Amino acid sequence: MLYFVKENHLHRFPVPKRCGTTYDHEALRDTIPHGVEECTCCLRRWPGVEE
Repeated sequence: MLYFVKENHLHRFPVPKRCGTTYDHEALRDTIPHGVEECTCCLRRWPGVEE
């Protein structure tokens, strides 16, 4: 899974439909960095939602 950091929030790439952010060519990474907040829309599992 790939991630990117935007405005100090960690998002998943590709961005799921339920997340309001857009990917603007930020650096992609395969590790989770320290000191950033996780986007609840991208990184949490929602009941009843298939991806």
